[in-house]
Amino acid sequence: MKAGQSSAPIAARTAAEVATPDHDGERVCDAFLIDLLQSEIGPAMGCTELGAAALAAAKAAEVLGTVPESLTLTVSPNFYKNGVNVGIPGTVLKGLAYAGALGALIRRSDLGLNILDGVTSHLAGEAKNLVDSGRVSAGFDPEASDPVFVKADAAGDGHAASATIRQRHSRFVDIRLDGVPQMVEATASDADTEEDSLARLAAVPVRDLIRNALALNASSLRFLLDAARINRQAALTGFDDKQSTLGPALRSAAHGSHGTIAGNVQLMTAAASEARMRGLPVPVYSLSGSGNHGITALLSVLVVAEELGADEEQLCRALALASLLAVYVKAQTGRLTSYCGCAIAPATGVAAATVYMKNGSVEAMVHAMQSVIGTFSGMLCDGAKLSCAYKVSTVAAMAVQFAELALSGAFVPNGDGIVGEEIEDTIRNLGVLNDPGMKETDRVVLSLLRAPGRAHTNGAGL
Repeated sequence: MKAGQSSAPIAARTAAEVATPDHDGERVCDAFLIDLLQSEIGPAMGCTELGAAALAAAKAAEVLGTVPESLTLTVSPNFYKNGVNVGIPGTVLKGLAYAGALGALIRRSDLGLNILDGVTSHLAGEAKNLVDSGRVSAGFDPEASDPVFVKADAAGDGHAASATIRQRHSRFVDIRLDGVPQMVEATASDADTEEDSLARLAAVPVRDLIRNALALNASSLRFLLDAARINRQAALTGFDDKQSTLGPALRSAAHGSHGTIAGNVQLMTAAASEARMRGLPVPVYSLSGSGNHGITALLSVLVVAEELGADEEQLCRALALASLLAVYVKAQTGRLTSYCGCAIAPATGVAAATVYMKNGSVEAMVHAMQSVIGTFSGMLCDGAKLSCAYKVSTVAAMAVQFAELALSGAFVPNGDGIVGEEIEDTIRNLGVLNDPGMKETDRVVLSLLRAPGRAHTNGAGL
């Protein structure tokens, strides 16, 4: 513990006490943190990579003014990896090409990442025909300018249109008809503003961020509670689905006995993530552009709070804490990573939020965060698919256990492996592990996903 730092449990202190620095820290504007949360948390139907692919295709088709005679999706390697095996909501279809075909048929870019909500069997059949006839294809560009990158090139009636998304899953940065720029919905200054916000967040010491998050006015955070409840509904849908296996199996294993808090977190996050990865038509609230991030952070905290009997004010602050710490990690590592960001970044926040709800100190929160990163930093990302539910639920459960261990004085010590002397060092190390550390790993994973015997209709690398 640093000299002059209070050891009093955060949850036992008033908002005013938490807001007053009792160390040489800084106060971050409440409005900045709330605006950041609102920009990083939003609804999405299905995998966000598939939603973005459909969105780009929809915009290109709208500009073209017709269903394209040909449509080519070009994405980043990370984007391709995350979209190649995941199910499309309400259909038996999987992958980027089918998502693009559906977007071109729907032509409702105003729906944003909810564009795949309500896909009918008729539309799914039409999309399958477009892909099977060779009119739609998808592949990746190894030199893509950003990990979040998708470009849709559409042609028809003697014209060509394109729409490009970059940096965020719903941010259009370039729209063209016959090579002529059309109205661009997000300017370079918009992108710079967001990057400035993330850079500002990343510059805040973690302990200061924790104190600031826990001093926020709970009434301004109710949207987080609403989002968490939507994600819980996804879990309930997953339990009821006849094809789901993981969530129901975990629930069956716990039947007849009083489950632990960690066990209940595991089965709820498993059911929600499995429902999403299977392509069930369940809306979820995403975090940092990822539905699984949102499930891990928001649903885990909700379950812990309900198990502990936390009041609504404490729950809202815990949700804010978990979400802001997850965004903090992503600000250092990037939105798409070679390791399983869906588990590690939000689970780091869940560990701290659990300590908070158990009346633990800031130092115990930091220790729990260090344990999450020190244990799971090497968990591989091999794309979005059913096994994500296994990863997400395992790490979410362990985040709760690491919180409990930290409260008992057990945690991965400073200087142990990639765990630095300070939590900020550990998170920076995590970023270096991703890039440049795991670039070759990503290339190998992509080659395995495209190996003979793995039949995909998404095309090949360009």
